Amino acid sequence: MSENTIPHTDKTQWVSSTDSKLYSLKNMGRYSQLIGNLSHRKAWLLDNEKLKALYNENVSSRHLEVGPANAEMLSNTTPPASPDEWRIHLMDINHNPLVFAKEVLNDRAIVEAVQHDVLVAPWPNLSRAFDSIAMGNVLHCLPGDGFPGKDGAFAGIADALTDDGVAWGYTVLGLEDPDVEHNFLARTLIRAYNKPDRKFFQNAGDRLADLEPQLRQHFDDVTVWSMGSAALFIVKKPKR
Repeated sequence: MSENTIPHTDKTQWVSSTDSKLYSLKNMGRYSQLIGNLSHRKAWLLDNEKLKALYNENVSSRHLEVGPANAEMLSNTTPPASPDEWRIHLMDINHNPLVFAKEVLNDRAIVEAVQHDVLVAPWPNLSRAFDSIAMGNVLHCLPGDGFPGKDGAFAGIADALTDDGVAWGYTVLGLEDPDVEHNFLARTLIRAYNKPDRKFFQNAGDRLADLEPQLRQHFDDVTVWSMGSAALFIVKKPKR
């Protein structure tokens, strides 16, 4: 696959008509300020330094970034290899984040990208290809009845990860999760993002208590914890 192409695969039709605006190149340019800064710090109470630590501790020379957005985390990660040896693969159902992230990362690594629905597993031509996989701020955007309804994403990670690889991610939990205390701003945003005419988020049924058992269907080594409004996870040893 050429590193200069972004191939299209068959996609399911869950992306709304607003996505062309939501994931515009202009919005990708504002992602760090609106999401990485304001939403993470003020609403979700996610510690960006701890998220960056996840990358620095686990990223490999063969890495897959699912839902790369503006590639902020990877662009601030200590390279595990030289630019001609660090291979980064990007995957997203939306085209513009792939274009934006690829441009950001081109000087740091050999970058390839594929446009594909993460819920449709196995992911195209990626089986056992990566020693590290990250999926940040993705699961709360996916349709499905809680984490069991989003199992295709976990199956995709397990298939694409090598036997000795590691994957991690973070996602905002549902408004009614009894194990999470959302602040006022988080509750306001989650309600607004889940409105039927928007569907920026589709996480009403996402519960912290459901995440670990769902991951354990695909991995032998699972760690799950909460941070503010979000759940974080690290998984290893995919079941074959």
